[in-house]
Amino acid sequence: MLAAVVGCAGRAGPGPREAEPAAPPMGTNGAPVPALDWRACGGSQCADVVVPLDYRRPTGPTISLAVLRMPATDPAARIGTLVVNYGGPGTPGTSSLRRLAGRFDALRARFDLVAIDPRGTGASSPVACGPFGGDRVPVPAGPARTPEFWASAAEPGRACLAGTGERLGHLSTANAARDVDLVRQALGEQTVSLYGYSYGTYSAATYANLFPAHTRAMVLDGSLDLVANAAGAPGTERVPVDVRAAVSEAWEETFGVALDRCAAGPACPLGPDARARATDVVAAAASGTLGATTSADLVARIDRALQTEGRLPGLMRALGALAPGAPPSGGRIPLPAAPWAPEHSPSYLAVQCTDSVTPSAADMDAAVVAEQAAHPIVGASTALNHAMCVDWPAIDPDRYLGPWNAPLAAPALLVNSRWDPTTPLADARATASQLAAAHVLVVDAIGHTTLDAPSRCAAEAYTAYLLDPRVTPPEQCPAGL
Repeated sequence: MLAAVVGCAGRAGPGPREAEPAAPPMGTNGAPVPALDWRACGGSQCADVVVPLDYRRPTGPTISLAVLRMPATDPAARIGTLVVNYGGPGTPGTSSLRRLAGRFDALRARFDLVAIDPRGTGASSPVACGPFGGDRVPVPAGPARTPEFWASAAEPGRACLAGTGERLGHLSTANAARDVDLVRQALGEQTVSLYGYSYGTYSAATYANLFPAHTRAMVLDGSLDLVANAAGAPGTERVPVDVRAAVSEAWEETFGVALDRCAAGPACPLGPDARARATDVVAAAASGTLGATTSADLVARIDRALQTEGRLPGLMRALGALAPGAPPSGGRIPLPAAPWAPEHSPSYLAVQCTDSVTPSAADMDAAVVAEQAAHPIVGASTALNHAMCVDWPAIDPDRYLGPWNAPLAAPALLVNSRWDPTTPLADARATASQLAAAHVLVVDAIGHTTLDAPSRCAAEAYTAYLLDPRVTPPEQCPAGL
């Protein structure tokens, strides 16, 4: 309750009242539109933006977001704002844009480039996870599919809840999209264009479906299958996210193409039957007979190399060096006691585990066995990729699970490598069918997004599209600059 204090001064009437400050305009869900107090930072402009923690309480507790803007170099020809998201999830947008802005040199004259550290990441009220607060959370300890493994898998979630508190339950990509819309309003823009890499495609598509009237154009580079990442098609909710997205199939196909290229070239370190010898090496590691090289170490090394073609020659040399210690396997690869389970950052887990419907430990155990049988090299790893999301302790009630077909001002442009082990081409095609309208451009390359599989042709195509979304992009592009 506010108390009014009245002072007396004889019979004099009240003096003039001071003008009350104007209330801030109301934005997304009735939240106040934030002020943008830009400051110079490394040749760009930076601001800290205050947004609601919970959009159901638009005037309640707030958090601060870090925003970076690179203004258009030709203001007279400016089209608008291009919001760039570098995925992860959990990758800070501001530092990434500083490092990778050159990818958009052909657009710099016409667009302000804007990046945000999504809530819970970077300098935007980051999650605090106590002993799991480093760049990477260690994989669960103990043999897979045991009570000890699942107890270890649950520890990061409990630590993040203890350190982050209420904020942990509001870190969905949907709330990050609402943050983008508040920033859009603060910028005075009626619409924005969007460019998302990898998980940033999920962010861009979420924004476009929550705010279709404010979406001018959208490029999805290395696209997730939106339905698979959210909850899965009906009947697949009890299957792990990456199994729903057919990542094992794409990974194996990519590895096979890389081995075939080696075998077809001069002096392949694995010889003319590279696939068979590579299988022997993986089988020896899985059975524990390859010396100090564990199955987890080997599969992790293969995965890193498959992200970009430049690492493949080194991978082939490494496999060739291990091959003499690997007896013929007959193509049979046993399930290793400790399959590779990818490490993730705390912010990755905080977003991914709240965005996606994750199956139970029992369902994931079953998926490990089934995936290993179908995909002996990487199937178990695919099934366990999000093991730490099982029983995650804070799920955002406002996460977005679809639908994904809101009508947009222009068809989306999806750019995808033909052989992407992380975001398969099949996922891009699935997403294109889920959106209201979309065009798929295939880059004939091995690698994950055009950041790791660059293509001058693809860059020219997405540049032309963003300048004029009515342009019809090509169906495919060669790799290379």
